[in-house]
Amino acid sequence: MPSCDHCGAHVSPTYYRTRKGNDGDLHGCPNCTSPATRERDAAGVSSSYIVRTDADARSVARDGGESE
Repeated sequence: MPSCDHCGAHVSPTYYRTRKGNDGDLHGCPNCTSPATRERDAAGVSSSYIVRTDADARSVARDGGESE
């Protein structure tokens, strides 16, 4: 049976076949990653969080929760 190459958890043959990357490895499954991370990894985009800052080294996150 196929398993996740990241955590070793069992996945269905259909899940493995449709979700593996271009390199043939399954880099994440519902057991070890979030859906957004799996989509980014499958697209070849970095899934690491990068804090963006302005010229004064202040965070420029715009999720609506920060006070200006």
